[in-house]
Amino acid sequence: MDLTEFDRLLDKENYRRHPWEISRCEVLLQLLKTSTIKFPIKRIVDIGGGDAFVINEIYKQNLATSYFTIDTAYSPEIISQLKANYGENGIQYVQNLTDYLTNFPSEEPTLFLCMDVLEHLANEDEILSHLTQKNNYFLFAVPAFQSVFSNHDVLLGHYRRYNLKQLETVLTKQHFQIESKGYYFTSLLLVRGLERMFNKNKKASIDNWTGSRLKSILITTVLQLDFGFTNLLHKFGIRVYGLSCYCICKK
Repeated sequence: MDLTEFDRLLDKENYRRHPWEISRCEVLLQLLKTSTIKFPIKRIVDIGGGDAFVINEIYKQNLATSYFTIDTAYSPEIISQLKANYGENGIQYVQNLTDYLTNFPSEEPTLFLCMDVLEHLANEDEILSHLTQKNNYFLFAVPAFQSVFSNHDVLLGHYRRYNLKQLETVLTKQHFQIESKGYYFTSLLLVRGLERMFNKNKKASIDNWTGSRLKSILITTVLQLDFGFTNLLHKFGIRVYGLSCYCICKK
């Protein structure tokens, strides 16, 4: 969903994936693993799928029978390039949510992923009002805390950041039943200076990461340990803040 993501598609061999992307995907998999959702589920639909990294990583885990990814940037040319990059693996690419709901209707249990998407919308109901299906699950994640809104947010096309209460309010207004919630990446909030490593100037973004392999491994390891510790505290009823927040919901 981030506007800069598609610059990488033609440079698959030389592209260095940002450690934040790798860590965020690991957080997603861990959240799903510890949720009440019974896997394999019939469908997983990734809204705002970007360069399809997340849905392809999920596909490797055999968590569903069928897989869809949705993004307004999915032109025929981009879809063709994505299939060339990832291979013909049965993942279906759809350009918008309305097309998905019209062309692929289903009453089968479905998990909708909506990670780092709502902050790109002037009004979150542009997506949420369409997610009316019953007996489905939804995972929403957004960047946290308007107090740390920066040029990086502007670069990525963000309208806002959220705290957990604000995210809950947005979701319950559209009748989502929240089953679990929390923050992650506490270290990125406490040590905001790390952002300078990721974003040294206004043109820096997740699609042009130039850090060394060692730096990438180090940052990814720190963020994974960060989430593990935060998740452990959460099991004991201790909630700590982080640079992102999430809600897993059902309707």
